[in-house]
Amino acid sequence: MDYERYISDGNLEKVLLGFASPEEEAEYRMHLNFFPEVQIEQDEIECRIERMAFKDAAPPPAHLKTAIMQQVAQEAAAPVMTGTWYNRKEIHYENVQPPPNKMRVHIGWKILLITLLVMVASSIAAAIIFFYMTIGK
Repeated sequence: MDYERYISDGNLEKVLLGFASPEEEAEYRMHLNFFPEVQIEQDEIECRIERMAFKDAAPPPAHLKTAIMQQVAQEAAAPVMTGTWYNRKEIHYENVQPPPNKMRVHIGWKILLITLLVMVASSIAAAIIFFYMTIGK
């Protein structure tokens, strides 16, 4: 069978680990649609990869579970804010950073840019007024 060759060549592992090209992934989807054995083999491979990952994994610190459970309990016990806008508490954010694709500009540069634009606009307006005053005479 074609799916047996596909499985034995290691193509399935390559797809599951993310090393396959788009053409190989399309071939995988085609085999998956036609042959249920490929799905069974995929499940077995995923179990083997998971066992290997957990076999060598370092256990988390013992105090971590209690700390997480305490935090979850605190969040569950926190009151839900309801009501109108005037009796809600002020929210203060600390260390809030803009997204990496947004440019930050200091307020001084903004003021300087606005001042320059006003000066250019007033110069153009003065030149237009001067031009019409000299033409009108």
